[in-house]
Amino acid sequence: MSRATPLSGQASKTAEVRVSSTSLWSDDVWRLDGVTPGANRADFTLTWSFSLGDAGSFTDPAWSVLRTDAKTFLWSLKIDPPAGLARIQDATVMRLFGSLRVLIRWMAAHQLTTFSALTEREADRYIDVIAVRRSTSGKLIGAVTRGMHARVIRLIYQQGDKLAHPMVEEPFPGQSAGLSRSGATAWAHTPDEIAAPLLAAALWLIGEPADEALALRDRAQGVYDATLESGRSQTRAGFVVQAAMAGESLMTLAGGSEPVTSTKQLRHRLDRVYDACFIVIAYLVGARLSEIVGLTAGCIESHPSADGQERFAYLAGRIWKTSPDGQGRPHRWVAPAPVVRAVEVMERLSEPLRRHTGRNELFLIMASTGLIGPAPRVALLRGAVVGRRLNELFAPFIGLPDWRGRPWRLNTHQGRKTFARFVGKRDRTGLEALRDHFGHVNRVMTDRGYVGTDFELVDLIDAQTLQETRSVLEDLLTTQALAGRAGRRIAERSRFRGRTVDTEVRAYIDQILNETDMRLGVCDWGYCVYRQESSACQGDRDGPNPALRTQGACVTCANFAVSDKHRPVWASRSERNLALLRHPGLDPASQALARARLEECDTILKALAADQAASHGG
Repeated sequence: MSRATPLSGQASKTAEVRVSSTSLWSDDVWRLDGVTPGANRADFTLTWSFSLGDAGSFTDPAWSVLRTDAKTFLWSLKIDPPAGLARIQDATVMRLFGSLRVLIRWMAAHQLTTFSALTEREADRYIDVIAVRRSTSGKLIGAVTRGMHARVIRLIYQQGDKLAHPMVEEPFPGQSAGLSRSGATAWAHTPDEIAAPLLAAALWLIGEPADEALALRDRAQGVYDATLESGRSQTRAGFVVQAAMAGESLMTLAGGSEPVTSTKQLRHRLDRVYDACFIVIAYLVGARLSEIVGLTAGCIESHPSADGQERFAYLAGRIWKTSPDGQGRPHRWVAPAPVVRAVEVMERLSEPLRRHTGRNELFLIMASTGLIGPAPRVALLRGAVVGRRLNELFAPFIGLPDWRGRPWRLNTHQGRKTFARFVGKRDRTGLEALRDHFGHVNRVMTDRGYVGTDFELVDLIDAQTLQETRSVLEDLLTTQALAGRAGRRIAERSRFRGRTVDTEVRAYIDQILNETDMRLGVCDWGYCVYRQESSACQGDRDGPNPALRTQGACVTCANFAVSDKHRPVWASRSERNLALLRHPGLDPASQALARARLEECDTILKALAADQAASHGG
């Protein structure tokens, strides 16, 4: 395959410069090579002959000067970026082209025919216009999109030495890449109130319901194939299958069952199992869309821990975002048990399609809504399809709750950000069903034998951990009510109790984080200001011991602190043990245990109440 040709001197203006195996720099259409799993060929095709409204087309001779610089700018980011920046991949070329096209259309409308005419004042005017743009849904465009528009202008300025008519004035002086104007932020995570039921439903679907649906598919497909082999038509074979499925049923989320009346209904259930596998991998591994869609059969690997006493499962695939050659580079992610199960289900689900096509990808889809016919149309799952399936089909199927009175929109980016947040969270209250899975990931990633290679994901987790630590310190230093041995110690020493978080508080927290080795252990019912030497759960240098870390152990631990935000956890525990003591058949040993737990709850709740009363003057 021919590779893209580097620019040198005036070579950017010659027809011989290659931007891909099929396109030249001088072409009006660039068809780039870096198509990643989950993307369309059209997603990597950019057209320079776009309309400028009353100003004509961008390929008209009148725009040749600006067009030459625009092409040179975009391609230079791929083969000769500004100092300190990595060469961009084809997917980023396409995203930047979208923002560049908007800028060029705005310039044409304001009679700006070269980048040199884009002064600091004009750049500010453009960003002000962008800030009030609306999407097709009528909403203001998001912060990430606004930031991309500002970034393009800054990059045009930075690449000035490669352009015939560069920008002269620096845009957005004193601001970081113009992003502070737009308030750009990263993709949002899925809120806990949405993520917990989403994952609970997905985990349920890949369990026994998946086995049930796959077994029914295999039986139905066998009847269908045998009928076709007997010489009957596809229509007749469909009727035979429907008759054979009479009396069959599938489990429901509510705990009951529903009769299966058609192969379309069966396909709908199998598609939801497919979606569930995608969700489990995205949210429990943190891989990107292209990395998930690119997974192949047999992608689960096993590697030993540092001490050789156990083996950890990994998901083996490829990462495309930072691959210099567009072929992806080998990659591993920690695979907790549900992910291993999801891959197993996908291998069974995709096996007929892989057999028909000779392909080995797991996330293949079929155009048909029924069983597999003699000539199925098979393709790899695409990003746009994932969003539609998750929001229009999966969310209604599981009854996904609203978020603050409105439906929550799922997208393919949220799994990665949510995974990093969950793993980095020190307080996982409300995530009881997922606690073991993320605890396993924590344990493997801190093992000295860890062989994962998604270093950007590790950075995301570290950033989340730092953010969580800062939030916890703000609560511990300023809250009025604290319980637990560490909580009492902090309450006695903090000069910020009862204050709002201000500059002085933040500066003090910065000092703690910069000058100490303070760590917070994961704890669901309070805060663990972790020190190994005083750990009641006999933790090690990496953190608390999950096997011995219980509420009872924490109550006696010198590392433990509870603030008012954890009051509901202890109140609920108290109510459960009170109800247990009222049970007439409770044996003496269980009665003693329930009383001991009730006493622990009372100790915490009374300490919080006393602090609260003291803060109100008695």
